[in-house]
Amino acid sequence: MKIETQPREDHQVKIVAEFDAEIMEGFKRRAARKISQETKIPGFRPGKAPYDIVRRMYGDDAIEKQAVELLIDEQYGKILDEADVKPGAPGALDEIISTDPLKLSFIVPLAPEVTLGDYQSVRKSYEAPTVSDDQISEYLRRMQTSYATAEPVERAAEKGDLVYYLLSGRLANPAEGEDAEVIKDGPAQTVIGEDTVSDKDWPFAEFSEQLIGMAANDEKEITHTYAEDDSDEKLRGREVIFRIIVQSIKALHLPELDDEFAQSLGEFTTFAELKDSVAAQLGENGRQEYDQKYFDELFELIAAGATIKYPPQVLDEEKEHILEHLKEDLSRNNLDLETYLKLINTTSETFMAEQVAPAAVKRLTRSLLMEEIGRVEKIQLADADVNAAVNGSLRQLSTQPGFDPKKVNDRVVNAIAMDAVSRLYNQRILSRLKSIATGEPESTPEAAAETPEIEVTAAGGEAEAAEKEAAE
Repeated sequence: MKIETQPREDHQVKIVAEFDAEIMEGFKRRAARKISQETKIPGFRPGKAPYDIVRRMYGDDAIEKQAVELLIDEQYGKILDEADVKPGAPGALDEIISTDPLKLSFIVPLAPEVTLGDYQSVRKSYEAPTVSDDQISEYLRRMQTSYATAEPVERAAEKGDLVYYLLSGRLANPAEGEDAEVIKDGPAQTVIGEDTVSDKDWPFAEFSEQLIGMAANDEKEITHTYAEDDSDEKLRGREVIFRIIVQSIKALHLPELDDEFAQSLGEFTTFAELKDSVAAQLGENGRQEYDQKYFDELFELIAAGATIKYPPQVLDEEKEHILEHLKEDLSRNNLDLETYLKLINTTSETFMAEQVAPAAVKRLTRSLLMEEIGRVEKIQLADADVNAAVNGSLRQLSTQPGFDPKKVNDRVVNAIAMDAVSRLYNQRILSRLKSIATGEPESTPEAAAETPEIEVTAAGGEAEAAEKEAAE
């Protein structure tokens, strides 16, 4: 066997293998026996027909095709060994260059390679956000609104009212052939002024203020021009005409924010306890959001100085993980991918190119960097920490609705254990990186274990499936 390797720019290698005629002849005879075993040849028992008989009945092409398949199954590992190639994913037959002599070419993906560069010189300060009194008050106000009683009123809408309405939206100046519909005519509801402070008012900030003064059955159109940096790329700088038809209005009667309100929630005895809990929750949420942004930016800095190589198959797998996770999320909301794409007014090709592919690159890059940093920094986990993480995950699983201890078999435990260890390992890497970037001492193992999880790989997997199994 003669071997030739040809490196490719996409982190794959082309291997050309040429086989002696004697080897190919042997596989052709084995192929003929296999054909005679799988087909009925008059006058012969299965597998006993002579080679020449099989040739006359099925032809040389059929035998050669079968022979090549048998040869590849048996010889592919030897081809890789002789070529000194360690694949990162299954390779594939590229071409049958010739049959006499048999000459085959294979395209083999290589394992990803990461050269970190001088990541230890990267610096980025860490300034965790604090929770303000206004944030706490706003959160409590929202809680107050959610527990309010609603009373239908026969008057124009005022700030604080719950308004039910029909809403549609269309582009004021659609391009030729462009679908002008932005929001399909449908029902909506909002509390006027509820989301103004947080800039989460839909379909744009302070939209609900447009409802003030409107009564049931009132109708009006408003025009809004979206900012050039709007989060929705398709609407940036675009002028949209919205049509509103008010259906009904309800006045909200808010409960008092006192000990009685706190007790009604079932978790607190005093309003002070509720307020402290809100402050802690907002603090944790803020820290998680800050950490996500912090490590996003930190990994961008590290990636800028690193060299990362991977074959296209690895990226394709990451794309599939993202799509599968999205489909699972959509199914929980009784949607499929096709319907979702229609709702966001895009095609599958555009969605893959503009949304899925960039997300896959980002996640794969981070995952590979994390793996290499963990190796270079020699991150290790103590047995006690591993046991604590696994037991914590199992305890959390036991609190899930519908949990059935009878379904917690060894497979479930192993999957959850592996996931818990992986999360802990990633947390330790993030803690180490934060220490390097800030120039501050690394957190203790206990503190590191509290570092919010930063997503670095595709969601889902064995642990998630196991948890679902135990809860069904």
